Amino acid sequence: KFAPYIEFLPTLEGDEASGRPALSHLPRFWKGKRLDLVLDGGQLDARMRRDERPDIDQWALACVDSRANFLGDGMGYAMTPMLDMINHDGTAPTCARIDKDKGFSGAGDILHLTTGKSFSKGDEAFISYGALTNLDTLADYGFVTPQNPFNSESVQVRMMRRDPFPITVFADGSVDAGSKATLRYYLANEAELEQFSTLEDGTGLGIIAKKISDRNELDVSSFIASTLAEAAYEAQMGAEDATIADDGLVSTYLKERANTFNLAIERLKRKYPDLEY
Repeated sequence: KFAPYIEFLPTLEGDEASGRPALSHLPRFWKGKRLDLVLDGGQLDARMRRDERPDIDQWALACVDSRANFLGDGMGYAMTPMLDMINHDGTAPTCARIDKDKGFSGAGDILHLTTGKSFSKGDEAFISYGALTNLDTLADYGFVTPQNPFNSESVQVRMMRRDPFPITVFADGSVDAGSKATLRYYLANEAELEQFSTLEDGTGLGIIAKKISDRNELDVSSFIASTLAEAAYEAQMGAEDATIADDGLVSTYLKERANTFNLAIERLKRKYPDLEY
C-alpha cells in the first residue's frame, strides 16, 4: 500500500537514476572536515547530540525528522505524501485539519491545508514548517533561510564561580531579557546587591527584570557587546573558510549568525554611542 511512497523517499546518498534525493545534506550525516567548518560556538554539535537516537534506524529517523508534519487535533505527527514536497516559507502562516471519512469515494480522511499567503497562477506555493530558527532548519531539513525573521542565535557564557548561561539574540537584534537579567545580577556591585536582598521573599525578581542603575546597565551592555563581537568574528571567519571550501550552506548559516550578532551590537551602540567593548 505504501510502497510507492516509500520508494520515492530520499536515500542516504541519493539515486540519480530514480531521481531520489540524498539525505547526506543533513548535518547528522556530515563528516569531520565539514563539521569543523561550523564555528557556531558548538550550537549545531549540541543540537545533534540532543537529537541523537542510535537505537533507531538512521535513514528512517532522518526521513521522519525532515518530512513529518504536525496535524493537530490529537493526530500528532504523520508522514504526509505530497505535502512533504512543499517548501518552507516562515512568513506563510499555515493551518491543517483532518476531515474524517470525507474521501473522494466516501471512505478515508481528507487533509485540508490553508495558508494565509496569496499565490498567483504558476507561482511556487509555500507553507510554513513553523517559527523555526536557522539552527532548526539546518539540523532537521538541511537548509538555511537568509534574513529569517524567526532566527535566534545564542552564545554560551562561562564566568568564574557562576553556572554557564546563554546570551540569546533574536532576528531583530534584541537580546533575551533573561540574559540581561542574569548579567545585571552577576555584574552588580556591593551597593546594588543590597537591592537583591528581597529575592528570598519573591519580590526581588522584578528588580533584575529592569535596569537597576546606569553603571550596571552600561557594564551589562559592554559585556554583551564584547561577547557577541567575539562570536560574530568567529562566525565570520568560519563563513569565509566555508566559502573557500565551496560550502555555501555552512557559509550562509555562519554569515547569518554573524549578521544577527552585529545587528545586536549596533542596537547597543545606538543606545550607548560611547560604548566600550
